[in-house]
Amino acid sequence: MRGKKLPVIGRIEIAIIEESNPRLLAFERGELDYIVIPTDLVPKVLNGDKLKPEYAARGIAHLRGVQPTVVYTYFNMEDPVVGGYTPDKIALRRAIGMAYNNDDEIHVIRLDQAAPATQPIPPNVIGHDPGFKGNPTYDVASAKALLDKFGYVDKDRDGWRDLPDGKPLKLTLASDPSAIYRQFDELWKRSMDAVGIRIEFTKQKFPDTLKAGLAGQLQMWSLANTATNTNGNTFVDLLYGPHKGTTNLSRFDLPEFNAAYDKAERLPDSPERAQLYRRMSQLVIAYAPWVLHTYRIENIVVHPWVRGYKYNTFDPHAWMYYDVDVERRKAAVK
Repeated sequence: MRGKKLPVIGRIEIAIIEESNPRLLAFERGELDYIVIPTDLVPKVLNGDKLKPEYAARGIAHLRGVQPTVVYTYFNMEDPVVGGYTPDKIALRRAIGMAYNNDDEIHVIRLDQAAPATQPIPPNVIGHDPGFKGNPTYDVASAKALLDKFGYVDKDRDGWRDLPDGKPLKLTLASDPSAIYRQFDELWKRSMDAVGIRIEFTKQKFPDTLKAGLAGQLQMWSLANTATNTNGNTFVDLLYGPHKGTTNLSRFDLPEFNAAYDKAERLPDSPERAQLYRRMSQLVIAYAPWVLHTYRIENIVVHPWVRGYKYNTFDPHAWMYYDVDVERRKAAVK
């Protein structure tokens, strides 16, 4: 494409196809030039991490990489049940993180198209430390022991743990009505049942949930955030105290974290700034405003008529240049 004047594309058409099967069928018919393979359809398109022969025979290209994305569940740090910075509240959040079966999320729900998240800043982004391992270990026995130690026991003998003051301990997780979220809800329910914690789910569409989250009205919500540039600031920004009510939905507000963020903002990319990012990650692990889940693996398939497609580990959705029209697309499929 060297020497060609931009923009090369005369028209871009974006198809909103919410369900996985129709999206893949549209790609197979040549109605879409490329797609990100929906996780639930990965076994239909791939053998392990390789494209199935029937797709490769058509000249379809397969590109695979770790998204610059972190998947997590946040706690509202101002919530009377799960919020707060005292040892008992930190212990509760840590126990919930240890009780959540992240292995099942990776292997069963995401079909091994993810890796455990070890820190708030994902791979391929400045500030990610490959040597930092802060993700909670799935350990039901230790989660129970931690809850017992800090007084989260079944005081009224109804089979569920209570708060140290005897009031009911109940979690409420915001969720989406779509099918995939039902799987995550079921996983959360199984995980919390295993340690005796009640959990309920609030179901509503994303815009309504986001509105409630911005207002600080949610107790817990599972989200994924993706880098918009190469700087880890994208992710620590989500935990910066002065951004409560905007990007900081968890309303985490820790003076040491805020000071490190402010200092890192004034520095160029350097070992000193890397140390500040590492310290911020340590503080997130220590105070547990998030349960870290995964870094998602993305699989993209591209038809052979797409020219100039570029893929790199920072931006999976890199530029694509087209040199086809509808009739040529149809002919290529035939």
